Amino acid sequence: MFDLIAYTNCSHSPVVEDAWQMPSHGQADGYTDLGFWTDLATRLERGGFTALFFADAYNVANQYRGRIDPTVRRGEQFPENDPLPLLSALAGATDRLGLVATASTSFYPPYLLAKKLSTIDDLTDGRLGWNVVTSVGDLEFENVVGDYIDHDERYDRADEYLEVCYKLWERSWAADAVRRDEETGTYADPDRVSFVDHEGDYFDVPGPHMCAPTPQRTPVVFQAGQSDRGRAFAAQHAEATFSFHLSRAGFESYVEDLTERAVAAGRDPDALNVYPAITPYVAPTETEARECYERVLDGIDPETGLVRLSNHLNHDYSQYDLDSPLEDIEVDGIRGVLNAFVDDDQTWTVREAAIRYARYPTVELVGTPSTVADELEKWGEAGADGFVVMAPLVPRQFVDVADYLIPELRERGLYPETVEPGQTLRERLFGGDATVADTHPAATVGERD
Repeated sequence: MFDLIAYTNCSHSPVVEDAWQMPSHGQADGYTDLGFWTDLATRLERGGFTALFFADAYNVANQYRGRIDPTVRRGEQFPENDPLPLLSALAGATDRLGLVATASTSFYPPYLLAKKLSTIDDLTDGRLGWNVVTSVGDLEFENVVGDYIDHDERYDRADEYLEVCYKLWERSWAADAVRRDEETGTYADPDRVSFVDHEGDYFDVPGPHMCAPTPQRTPVVFQAGQSDRGRAFAAQHAEATFSFHLSRAGFESYVEDLTERAVAAGRDPDALNVYPAITPYVAPTETEARECYERVLDGIDPETGLVRLSNHLNHDYSQYDLDSPLEDIEVDGIRGVLNAFVDDDQTWTVREAAIRYARYPTVELVGTPSTVADELEKWGEAGADGFVVMAPLVPRQFVDVADYLIPELRERGLYPETVEPGQTLRERLFGGDATVADTHPAATVGERD
């Protein structure tokens, strides 16, 4: 069975930044409106989506031409609000939809973020996922922590950061710590609540955790790293990976590599789901799907893609001839972005990559429910457990997926017919317990003395 996870952010246009100019894109006006978000979440839940995934960033990008002017003018992930406060409202509007939010290990102190995420896991009845990022841009580091942290060191810090969170979530409170014993006046047994006393290279956190055990304890860990260091991190920690690929062959190679790394890390690979990003343009007829696709492409300015590419790779792409080949250079940003192009069969120029990246380096599926489902089946055979659905026009393309594609997948036995309320996100994704798998590092760190 596939999972379908709707991708967005709390900005005007989550996938195609130029979509704010397109009349059928409702998020341009709706992103600051609570009613827009609760309506979107309930639509997704009714339509059968597994989860709603929020990307997030913390900076006004200044890599392109060394200024923020192009970012501001093009609206490249700017302005953007924070998704974490929104999740409580979405939890109240839904009872089956998973809710996944991004938070950076480079900027939040682990003790504070652990409390925030435990609170949301409680309020969602265990439907929370955490997309772990380490952040990229120079300016966001200057604004929050002062000094820029290099790519691999960011992941080293993130390894320890998650260890701290696992200790707080899994070790600090015993499952039976809360007693609420009126006769003795004991709310919680002091002998069953512990300090974690973490002392490491980057963090010293005594604890104890502020929150009693939540339905999942540890939220479902999502991760999108595709660099060598990012893959090592995913193999160690991720329960769900979100990745960009322009070809099925590139994705299949990624799955093989990630599986080998997970096994080497002592993980059960069946407890690590892989979700490539797709951009589906699906309609009752090929002509209708193609017309929607062409309208989106016609609205894209190449500079928007150059700004985004420079932002995500932390490298100024204004310095290159637009018709020169996109080269495999050493970048300190989101390495997987560049890999998606370099590993593709096609040789990309900087101009072509910019126009393509203005709508993200995903496979674009344009056609009827039958033809799109045919292609998804092939990706499933290559190792996909489901897909992150990128929608340039919101909510239109999510509605099209719900109305046309999900019924086709259900008819083929590739998608669940119904989902009962009360399941945690982890139970829905893996069909087992609400808590982490035995081979996950959170389970090991959570063993009590």
